Amino acid sequence: MGELSSVRALERGLAIISILNRHNGLTVTQIGKLSNLPRPTAYRLLRTLESLGYIFRDERDKNYRLSSKVRSLSHGYDQEEWISKISRPIISSLCNKILWPIAIGTISGANILIRDTTDDLSPYALNRLRGGFHISLINTASGMVYLSFCENEKSSELISYSLKRDPEAFNKSRTNVTLFRKSLSEIREKGFACLPTVGQNHGVLAYPIIVKENIFATLSMRFLLSALNISQAIERYSPQIESASTEIGRSIESWISKNE
Repeated sequence: MGELSSVRALERGLAIISILNRHNGLTVTQIGKLSNLPRPTAYRLLRTLESLGYIFRDERDKNYRLSSKVRSLSHGYDQEEWISKISRPIISSLCNKILWPIAIGTISGANILIRDTTDDLSPYALNRLRGGFHISLINTASGMVYLSFCENEKSSELISYSLKRDPEAFNKSRTNVTLFRKSLSEIREKGFACLPTVGQNHGVLAYPIIVKENIFATLSMRFLLSALNISQAIERYSPQIESASTEIGRSIESWISKNE
């Protein structure tokens, strides 16, 4: 009985991690409902996962969220397979052709985590950036592409949480909720975003990487505004960035299908 009980607890714990992975923060009650568990049981499992470092309770809104430690569970699948074997060769080839630095980003909490860059290959990268840093969802091209292409409910949750963390985010971009949502609709319609980076001397052209009809990551090109204006960057480089994002998405989708 003890062994069966432990297996059942593990199954429930993994189910909770899966639920939190699909939502940007949930209360004990919400988790209990989504996992079909009594609230006391859900609470005990959450406390266990919290003590192990896989989740945390955000004191700002009292919701539970995944911690960065969860990424270690998928390190082999995530980092080694799709970044090193799939996207890296494609973005390296792209960078060698267009010379501007390329980056891959994925959602991480209420930010975009830049997972990989080709700054080491680009002669135009003034600051050699490596993967592993976060950028805003609100006022960056990659962030706005992600918000434009993810599900409406998740997009709203991410915007709300981002503004709780940085109430001045809209002011920095000289926008408001209405204008911001209009911009997201326009990005979704165009299929990409190309924006100057707030407070920087460069702009970014970003496309979504779609896997099984859902946004999986973002692909972006960084360029100097002194060398290209926004219109020029779109005209010259959109076809190459779009083609690469499509190739990465299809390759990841094929890899997933083979390993299911």
